Amino acid sequence: MVKKTTLFGLAGAAIIMFSCQKDNSQDNGSAVSATEQENWLTASLDNNFANSQKQVTAYLFSTDELSKLVETPNVENVQFVLGYSDNTVQIKVIGVDKSGKELASVDSKILKDPSYDAKLAKLEHGLTSKTDKGSALLNEHLMLSEEAFDGIVAWQEKLKTGSDLNEVLSYEGARFQHYSLEAAVVAEMLKGKDTPNIGLFLGLNGIGKVTTILVELDKNNAIKSKSSLTGKTMDNPEDVYDGARPSPPL
Repeated sequence: MVKKTTLFGLAGAAIIMFSCQKDNSQDNGSAVSATEQENWLTASLDNNFANSQKQVTAYLFSTDELSKLVETPNVENVQFVLGYSDNTVQIKVIGVDKSGKELASVDSKILKDPSYDAKLAKLEHGLTSKTDKGSALLNEHLMLSEEAFDGIVAWQEKLKTGSDLNEVLSYEGARFQHYSLEAAVVAEMLKGKDTPNIGLFLGLNGIGKVTTILVELDKNNAIKSKSSLTGKTMDNPEDVYDGARPSPPL
């Protein structure tokens, strides 16, 4: 009788453990993400938020994981989805089809580097004209590196003052929920060699609203330099792209 009781006890414990593992797996997936997204819509963008957010340098997305995402069948666009926890914006990227149905997702890692100003300066002193990419789509999203630098710095300055944060992160009172970009643009950025991460920087655009700026990063998470046709490294940074279509739209 004792043996039977022990066996039933072990079986019950195994069932409970399996159930907990299943629940935890769900909690680590879409359920947590959905909660963070809901939290973002009602988050108070106060001094606590500003102090926490200004410690964020960029959001890192693994190029290996991004490659799998953009290569997922029927993925047409990527969306950089905003969430909120620990007084900080959280961002993940999802791949969607033409109807907006989610097909794949990749989480980001937050880079906090208080000494990043020196690395960021590479953008400030980059090329002053855009290189024709031979594609209207790519040219549309291509940014001047100096423009990207100014936008990133402007956002950091906005966080230091802590003023009008709701305004720059909203349109007509509705807070931005995600930024959309054609998957082909991300695929173009993934062609470069020795690019372990794509860095997503937040910045202010020409009308003072927060936008997303995509930059190729090297193994040290520094901004990658261009390579010439001869294979030599140049001082100028790799091409910089924006994810300029927020939802709700401007």
